Amino acid sequence: MSKTRNRLIAAVVVGAVILATAWTLGYAGLGGPGREALPPESGGTEAPAGAIAVTVEPVTLRPVQRTIETVGTLFPFEQVVECAKVEGRVRRIVHDVGDRVKPGEPLLEVDPTDFELSVRQAQRGLEVELAKLGLAESPTGEFDVSQLPVVVEARAKSARAQERLDRVRMLVARSALSKEELANATSDSRSLEAEYQNQILMAKSGVATVQMKQEALAIVQQQLRDTRILAPRPSAVDPNAVGELTYAITSRSAAEGSFVRIGTEVFKLVIDRVLKLKVPVPDRYVADVKEGQKATVQTAAYDKAFEGTVMRINPSVDQTTRTFEVEIQVPNPDGVLKSGSFAKAAIITRMDADTQTVPLDAVVRFAGTTKIFVREGDKARELQVMPGTTTSEWIEIASPKLPAGAQVVTSGQSLLSDGLPIFVRRASGATTRTASQVSADPKQE
Repeated sequence: MSKTRNRLIAAVVVGAVILATAWTLGYAGLGGPGREALPPESGGTEAPAGAIAVTVEPVTLRPVQRTIETVGTLFPFEQVVECAKVEGRVRRIVHDVGDRVKPGEPLLEVDPTDFELSVRQAQRGLEVELAKLGLAESPTGEFDVSQLPVVVEARAKSARAQERLDRVRMLVARSALSKEELANATSDSRSLEAEYQNQILMAKSGVATVQMKQEALAIVQQQLRDTRILAPRPSAVDPNAVGELTYAITSRSAAEGSFVRIGTEVFKLVIDRVLKLKVPVPDRYVADVKEGQKATVQTAAYDKAFEGTVMRINPSVDQTTRTFEVEIQVPNPDGVLKSGSFAKAAIITRMDADTQTVPLDAVVRFAGTTKIFVREGDKARELQVMPGTTTSEWIEIASPKLPAGAQVVTSGQSLLSDGLPIFVRRASGATTRTASQVSADPKQE
């Protein structure tokens, strides 16, 4: 029983020592920036009994640039997948992966022999139909079929029959011819008029056939042109945005001698002199992000930051992630950035003119809390704070708002607790300034 009690007492003592050590190291800022050493006293003034010697600095008001930091993926300005429009065997590969091509440059050629034969066949069929109508070339626009030879001939026959009918009627009226002659003349006139109308219909049908053959010829001619796959000519791309328009080939799926079918993917092309960084932004920043705002973009491959501009903002918020997509356009004139890369972006939103900041040494972090000690007369008051923007020299106090002219403790916090008396030690010739005085001093900025 005595051994158990001794072990329990020893465990309690060891635990107390560990807690005390952790508390002391936490206030001392283990792992954080080094604390400023206490300056020597001026004039040999001794601290009041029970007071803890500290140094203080005033809260500084300074302008702080607000940014929204997020991460996303770089996409090409445009990506084009080129597919085969005709089937056949690949005769020649003109460009390969990594090449840069301008719009209209050839990429691949399919063997055109079969299509050249089809063009000749269609041309001969068109010539046959033109010969039937007595034309040397295909009619265009609203064609007047009354000028065709067969129609002119039929119209002349019908006119002669009508003239004969008129003469017969005059002779019958004078009783010079019988009524049987009149009936025969009338029948002939009607027959030749019907033949004339039929020739007009036949001529119109012939013209339609010519036009059909002409369209068939245009189709095979287009197929012949499609044997050469060219880099596209985009009409919706603003040249002011991308500069000299060129494509980079990122993929090739065909080889010389291989057989391709209609719709087979053969090349992937991208416009990469300007990239699009698409990033999700939390919906609480909906009112802060606007088109035209500048942004800085960084990737793991480079130490330097690249400038970008917010170009598009998705009008809807994703219900799952509660974010909305923002598209940042990043100029890439040298092609150093690669599409598909992971990138970090900081969207520059607004400038807050009077932001309360304190030196880094004033902040104490322990057990998940962030606190500072504010001087109130000859005592220290502990405040838990919400930090904001941080630099290598100072940190923003986002909340709570500190009183005007407040001074914060910058050394000696390891011995402090809320309400303890303090004694401010100053270096020789040093003076304590208010927040407004520090803000007015340009050297503090």
